Amino acid sequence: MNRSRRIVVNTSLAVVALGALVGGYFLVANPFAAASSASATQLTSTVKEGAVSSSITASGSIAPVREVAASFAVSGTIATVDTTLGATVTAGQVIGTLDTTDLTAAVTKATNALTAAKAQLASAKSSVTAATASAAAGGNNQSSSAQGSSSAQGSTAQQQVTAAQSSVSDATDALATATANLASATLTAPITGLVTAVNGTVGGSASGSTSSSSSGTASAGSGTTTTTSSGFVTIADVSSMTMTAAIAEADIASVTVGQAASVTFPALPAVDGTDVTATAKVTAISPTATTSNSVVTYATTLTLDAIPAGLRLGQTASATITTASSTATALYVPTAAITTANGTSTVRVVSSSGTTTTKTVTLGVVGDSGTEITSGLKVGQTVVIGTVAATTGTTGTTGTGTGTGTGTRGNFGGTGGTGGAPTGGFPGGGN
Repeated sequence: MNRSRRIVVNTSLAVVALGALVGGYFLVANPFAAASSASATQLTSTVKEGAVSSSITASGSIAPVREVAASFAVSGTIATVDTTLGATVTAGQVIGTLDTTDLTAAVTKATNALTAAKAQLASAKSSVTAATASAAAGGNNQSSSAQGSSSAQGSTAQQQVTAAQSSVSDATDALATATANLASATLTAPITGLVTAVNGTVGGSASGSTSSSSSGTASAGSGTTTTTSSGFVTIADVSSMTMTAAIAEADIASVTVGQAASVTFPALPAVDGTDVTATAKVTAISPTATTSNSVVTYATTLTLDAIPAGLRLGQTASATITTASSTATALYVPTAAITTANGTSTVRVVSSSGTTTTKTVTLGVVGDSGTEITSGLKVGQTVVIGTVAATTGTTGTTGTGTGTGTGTRGNFGGTGGTGGAPTGGFPGGGN
């Protein structure tokens, strides 16, 4: 009887121990197993009110609004250079002179020639008067031969007058030219501006040429303003400055004269951590393209509305040209919220209850930060801009373990297998 009770007790203890080992396996060997399942997450935004604009960017360099190469109109030896590189000159200010020795002599010579021509003219006119008087005095009493002689004298005298008048005219022109050449020996600034080049020295030679000018439409590649002549002195009109940007052929169709732009100057020191900028307008677009490394661009001139302090000619600049803009009260949504198919644009709108409906909308300006909606939506509405799909799966860990146990009469033990319940035996025994 006692033996039978001990067998029952040992058996019960073995069952309890086995249950504890099996429970421990699921609790310890695989404690993190869990199933996760979630629906896709819907990304939303709202209909906002404000200005929408689109723009393009381009780089270039600063040039003057106009540049003039001033040159002496006559050849000669440079007597004085009355300006320096970097100086500011005013229109009419003397900037250089030539030696006038030969020019003054030419004026004297032309004056004397004109005096002589006028004297010759006076003599020729006197001859005509005398011939006329002689012919009148003879009257009809003169023989035929005498009348013929008088007529010939009168004709010759008249020819002399004509020739003398021509000489006077030529001498007058020669004196005017000599006088103008003498005046041209003093060169004055044609415009007010900054001297950007001085190409002469005292004692050097100056070749006569006319002054030339150019507008501030610089080459988009180099940003240097060109003129048809180097000139004795080059003067830049810096009352206004321009920037010439190279606009890619894909963007040039959206650029027009009069569009507003914002120009940034990387070389100027930042103010309170912000780059120096200036507003500008598109004032000219080249009708012909420039190709460099297979890239086609169009030189586009922007004129600055104001000149920032410290800005220099030739400095680099970056322009952002506004090609389209809406009113300040326009409604807009993120472009990702719009679906367009077969010419119809739609937006998915989420109601306050969470339901989603599709609305047909009319588009306006496609801007850099959103697209204008001209009809179909109201400010503040929630719109869907996309979804993020969630994943579903099961994760867990497995392990190994060992366990031992003792009974009142005998023992039981075993070793747990990897990922499985422990195995073993519990032999009974004892009296």
